[in-house]
Order: sequence, then structure tokens, then C-alpha cells
Amino acid sequence: PRPGEPVEIEVGLFVNELREIHAVSDTFRFIGTITASWCDPRLAFDPDVEGKEVRAFHGADAERETARIWTVQGFPVNQVGAVTATQRVLRERYDGMVSAVINLDMRLATDYNLRRFPFDRQTLTLAVESFAWDANQVVLVADRETSGFADNFQMPEWRMIGVHADSTTVEVARAEELFSRFTLAIDIERKSGFYIWKVLLPLLIIVALSWSVFWMRDEKFAVRVRTSATGILTIVAYQFMAAKDLPRVAYLTLIDKVMVASFVLLAITVIESLVVSRLADQEFAAKVDRTARWVFPLAYGLIILLVVVTSSVH
Repeated sequence: PRPGEPVEIEVGLFVNELREIHAVSDTFRFIGTITASWCDPRLAFDPDVEGKEVRAFHGADAERETARIWTVQGFPVNQVGAVTATQRVLRERYDGMVSAVINLDMRLATDYNLRRFPFDRQTLTLAVESFAWDANQVVLVADRETSGFADNFQMPEWRMIGVHADSTTVEVARAEELFSRFTLAIDIERKSGFYIWKVLLPLLIIVALSWSVFWMRDEKFAVRVRTSATGILTIVAYQFMAAKDLPRVAYLTLIDKVMVASFVLLAITVIESLVVSRLADQEFAAKVDRTARWVFPLAYGLIILLVVVTSSVH
């Protein structure tokens, strides 16, 4: 590129597959196609002399031609590890228009917001910029026609919401000048059925069963507390099961808040049983149990509602 005349590179990214979406490692695996198009008048040729309007190079030939001509020298900014180019096609049109298509397989870093887990949505990003040419020399332009995902795109644990392509200028540590950056944002939503049916629903049933102690008027404190303790231990087991899919974040996720609320409510159930067992007035003790039969379910329902509402704010 010549000074004062930046080269415009149209960049598009098409998502073929998303795999290994790991919140613990803050990474995901991207398998897709990157397309870059630009004009280099030095590569123009006479189609009558060549006998064709487009020169096409594939595989190793495309690699050699790419090394010979001028290129944007782009790289994924948030890559983790090596990038594998599975297929490569380079086309040079008679008027100097160049089109490069590369199939890529790479692991990328991204930030996960897990406050609403397991009802969370995530934005996976793939950022590309030139390593050598700053924004005064090369400008990346989002090509929305070649950016997107297949209509039949499927993931076992996630649902694709959409993709958004954008171009910005950013500061980089390696130079004083600004660099042009292309970013593909991939919006996905977690399929929460597993956690609803295998974690949350059993948890709610366990808490509800613990309220049976309020009907145990003739039982001793040890019998009543045994029922509550069983529920507490079960919640602890569920916490370990849910934690294996999450990093050690400093904040509480939605499912964490539900479990903490359940744990606290069961602990208060134990305290209620202790108070009732110590009361000398049996009639008053029975009244406490009768009141607890509707106070505890109501309080639990309000707490769960509060947890859902406050988690939606973030």
C-alpha cells in the first residue's frame, strides 16, 4: 500500500461448526471459512492473452502464490494455540481483484458471562487484524454477504441466535499507530433443559419434601432434623455437580443463588424444629408448625422470583 491511500480489504467469516465451548477455560473451537477480497492492479492481466478471466490456485499452489503476492498478513487476535488451514483457494481476476478463501480450524479465547447460568446467552468473538499494516495502510471492511452460518447449524448444548460482523480501529501494544480490526460476534443461547430436569426440578422437590417436618408433631427433634439434614446433604451434592461445568468466578450464578437459598431455607427448617421441640406450650408449638406450613413455601417462592429478576438485570 502507498502512503495516504489505504487498501480496503473486504473480510467475511462463515461459521461451519462451533465445538468445545468451555466456560472453565474461556475458550471455544471455531471451524469455518474466512474470505478476503482486495484489488491489486499489479496483478492485472490481459484475458485474451491468458485465455481466461480468472487465475485460480488451490492447495499448495495457493500457498505459493500467496507467498509471492502482496497480502494483508492478517491473523486472529484472540487465537489460543496454532491455527490450522484445512483448505485454501486463491483467485486473481484480470482486473487485479484478488479473492482468498481459507477454511480454518482454531481455538479462540472469549469472555463468558455466567450470571444467568443455566439460562445464559453468550457472545463468542473472532477478531482479525493485520500484523504488519496499520489503519493508514490497510482498512478491513466487514463483508456481511460472506459472514453468517448455515441454516441447518446445530449444537447439542447451544442454540445459535445470530452473527454480527463489524470493523473498528484499535490501539495495539506492538505499535503507536491504530490498526483496523474485523470482528465477528456469534450470539448463542444455552439449551437449559438438562439443568431444569436434572438439577433444578429435583432440587425444588427435595426442598418441598423437607417441609414434611412441619406435620411431624409427635416426632422427636432427632427425627425431624434427620429429614432436613438429608436435604442439606443432597443440595451439597448438587452443588458439586453443577460446579464442574463452571469456572471459579467471584460472583454467584443464577443456579448458585437458587442452591444457596435452598440451603439457607433448609437450615432455618432445622432451627424451627429445634425451637418447636424446646417449647413447653404444645399448643403454641403446633401453631408455629401450622404457620410454617405456608410461610416457608411462600418465602421460598418469593426468593426464587427475586433471584430470577435480579439475575435478569445483569
